Formats: sequence, C-alpha cells, structure tokens
Amino acid sequence: MKKIEVKHSTTDFKSYRAQRVKSLFNAESGSTWQHTAELPIDEDGWQIGLIVGSSGSGKTSLGKLFFDDNKIYNAYDGWDDNKPIVDCIAPNGDFNKVTGSLASVGLGDVPSWLRPFKSLSNGQQFRAGMARLIVDAPDEVVVDEFTSVVDRQIAKIGALAFAKGWRRNKGKRVVLLSPHYDIIEWLQPDWVYNTDTGVLKKKTKLPSDQISSLTFTRQTEVTGSYLNRIII
Repeated sequence: MKKIEVKHSTTDFKSYRAQRVKSLFNAESGSTWQHTAELPIDEDGWQIGLIVGSSGSGKTSLGKLFFDDNKIYNAYDGWDDNKPIVDCIAPNGDFNKVTGSLASVGLGDVPSWLRPFKSLSNGQQFRAGMARLIVDAPDEVVVDEFTSVVDRQIAKIGALAFAKGWRRNKGKRVVLLSPHYDIIEWLQPDWVYNTDTGVLKKKTKLPSDQISSLTFTRQTEVTGSYLNRIII
C-alpha cells in the first residue's frame, strides 16, 4: 500500500478583509490544506498511472512526493535553442531510436525535426517533450500538466501515442498529472486516482493466458463507469 500524505500551511491572516471573508463564507481558515492518498498499487507491476482532479486539488503536491523524491519532468526545459530538436534528444544515443520516438508520438512532420524547440507550435513542443521522455526512459518519473497546453484533439491523440511508446520501456513507471478526464480513454492507464473524490480505479487483471478486452471507455468521468469490471 502506497500512502502519500500532503500537508501545507501558511500564515492565518487576521486582516479586515481576511476576517470578513471568514465571516461571510463561514470559512474558518485558509491557512492549512491536507490530503492523504492511499493507493494499493505496489504489487501491480504497473507502468502508467494517472492522477486527475480539478485545479488546486493536490495533484502536483502528490506528484512531488509519489516516488519519495521530486521526480517531476518538465517537457519544456533543457532544449538548446541553437540546435534542431533531433540533435537535442539523446545527443549521444541511437539516431534511429530518436527519429522513431518522434514518429511514435505523432510528430511525423519531418521538417519540424530540423527546427529548434522554441520554433515549434504548442502541440509540436508537447510531442517533442514526450518523445524525449520516451527515449530517456527514467525508471520513475512524474509528468505534471500532461496534455494541458494543447487542444483537446491533439491531447487525446498525443496521450494514445505516448502510452504506446512508453509501454515499450519495460519496467519503467510514469505518473501523469492532469486536470482533464478526456484523455483517459486514449491513454488507457493502469490506474487512475481522482484527487477530488479520493477514489482509485484500476484495470482488472486477467490470467496471463487470457486476453483482456477491458478498457477505459468513453465515459471519462472518474466517478462514472470506466470498465465492464473494475477494482476499487
């Protein structure tokens, strides 16, 4: 059982406006916030986890503590603006693996490989960042604001492409943080945790000699029905 406890505190302000807000809205204090997540996932051999929830519900805080160390990956940092992206991904790595990862995440516009990261569109930057992550393949990593900066169609296709690419990295684990439920069907994560409800949902595992047809469906609300059979 993985248990993550988050507690934040600030000064309990006593200004006139702060006191009036407390009185008008029956708010005792805004100085503390805490959230405890209990996730029975340690023995599942999972590769892709998804934490979803509204803004301010604690996704990033949980992500920072998930692997007992802050392993949040920033897809937009670490690019050399004086080099094309094809030179920035695993500079000393295999050329075919780099180009294959770019194609696998849907960045099939080959001329874009020859441009610096800063010259790419938002959607292209997101895909380039995911391609670099797939190639680097750290053992454990957290991605904040997954698909948040791209339009929803690109987000869905990008989630599908990333999942396929990441699952080739056997034994590697990624936790994605997102406020968007619409990617769940496309991403097909091994588990989903909703910070708004505190509910964890996992795919049902079948015996190894059976092929599972159970998938997260188009009913993408975490509180709705994802699977024909689920474990909660």
